[in-house]
Amino acid sequence: MENEKRHIWFLIAVALVLCAVLVGYNIFFVKEPQAILIETDAAVSDTETALEQGYIAPAAKININTASAEQLDEELEGIGPTLAQRIVSYRDENGPFTDIEQLKNVSGIGDKRFEAIKDDITVS
Repeated sequence: MENEKRHIWFLIAVALVLCAVLVGYNIFFVKEPQAILIETDAAVSDTETALEQGYIAPAAKININTASAEQLDEELEGIGPTLAQRIVSYRDENGPFTDIEQLKNVSGIGDKRFEAIKDDITVS
């Protein structure tokens, strides 16, 4: 009887140690989940259709020739309401942008800010 109790306590101790190791491993070594980019052959422009078919639709780029100041402010990182209004005013005064690099001509948009948003904008 005494021998059985020792075996039970030993098994409980082993189980606790294993649980502690698993918890410690998850806390210190398991990284946060990362977004996975899935490229497909199908060209699906409608987000709802893409989700129904199991595709992840890529985020659309912001057209700096047609976007409102509110859209620029909300959808571009580092562009606040004042800078968004400057972009729209520049576009109104000088005509549509022909290249995204022209955005650097807007007061307040330097190389760093342009680099941060260049992948999110288009002039098409």
